[in-house]
Amino acid sequence: MKSDRNAQQLIDQHWRDLALHSFRDQRPYFTNFLPQEDQAAAQKIAASAGVTCLAWGGVENAACVMLCFTPETVPVLLEQFPIACLMFTYRASLRPEHCDFLGTLMACNVECDRIGDILIAPHMAQMFVCRHVASVVMQEVCRVGRVGVSVSDDAPVSLTAQTTFTALCGTVASLRADAIAAFVTRLSREKAAQLIRQGRLMRCHTMVEIPSALMQVGDVFSIRGYGKFRIDALDGVTRKGRYHITIQKYQ
Repeated sequence: MKSDRNAQQLIDQHWRDLALHSFRDQRPYFTNFLPQEDQAAAQKIAASAGVTCLAWGGVENAACVMLCFTPETVPVLLEQFPIACLMFTYRASLRPEHCDFLGTLMACNVECDRIGDILIAPHMAQMFVCRHVASVVMQEVCRVGRVGVSVSDDAPVSLTAQTTFTALCGTVASLRADAIAAFVTRLSREKAAQLIRQGRLMRCHTMVEIPSALMQVGDVFSIRGYGKFRIDALDGVTRKGRYHITIQKYQ
């Protein structure tokens, strides 16, 4: 937990530095890609520095986005985000998987935070990357997994990001935030409470800092480092008084 806390402190400090530089220089500063659910925490840091925080991932409903810290007097267009959309085309009936694309780029020494959403369809895929690594990918990638591919950066975005979920079903002792957090992270109740006290649980874009705060069906929440979730249903109570619960995890 200490290493997690230190890592988060470094991230928060990096955002704070970008926000302060933006205010000082009166120009936008961009991050690399990060989970969309981190935007709410970054917005609070931006506001404390007197700037705004925008997010864009190259397509609507992107799971991974870049953040832009910019003064309110300096509007930023989506086209200004340093994001390139790479088109992969292939003829083989064997379609590459998400992990195949990631593995290929890792082999090219492209770091994970330079890679955004990867949208896969029959015979084609589109990947969003930091603009400065696009040329590396186009020069070095000719295969993804076992499939030969052609890569270009001049095709318009034609695929959409689809929201998919994984259902987490089980029981919880209560609807307290620490019980819900422990359930979705598979951590102990005590460690889940520590995450909450660190400000890593956001519900409806509001930070939850009290482990005893009550949650309810329909709540959308995120835990930095663990993902984004929605409480989908309560399905009764066990003989021991525990709640049957279904939580959808965003993919």
